Amino acid sequence: MRVIAESQGRIYISVEIERPDEFASPFPGALFPCLIWYHGSRFGAEERSALARALLEGGCRYAVCGGVRCKDWHDAVDSEFVKNHMDDPDEALDEVHVMTTWHENESADDVGFFFVLHTNFDFHDFDRYLVLHVGRGREVEHVDAAVRKYALGEEV
Repeated sequence: MRVIAESQGRIYISVEIERPDEFASPFPGALFPCLIWYHGSRFGAEERSALARALLEGGCRYAVCGGVRCKDWHDAVDSEFVKNHMDDPDEALDEVHVMTTWHENESADDVGFFFVLHTNFDFHDFDRYLVLHVGRGREVEHVDAAVRKYALGEEV
């Protein structure tokens, strides 16, 4: 775990994992958006579901999915949300609502811009942001640099 940036009371953390059981929320008790950047390791549907469940239980309220097969990650988060809240009354759903987007074939810079500047919604004004790298890949530094650039207001 490393700090990418701190600015205006917000902190941006980067975490790399190779397996779902390696994930633990760096923000216990806090809500946060998460940029899931998939580097194409061997995560199947069960592993994606397990990680999506852990993210939601850990406080993720916006999942921005980028990298290889990012739509699969988007769908896993949506499916886990539905499984866990299918029978909840509407009032309860408002409190736990999760937004998701996927950014197929988009650059790290474009996804970083969206993640930093467009993930607050409704009553959520986040001050903790997680960049979660799933698997190993060359793009780790590019993704983190893009998030840093927009978090610090460089070239915006």
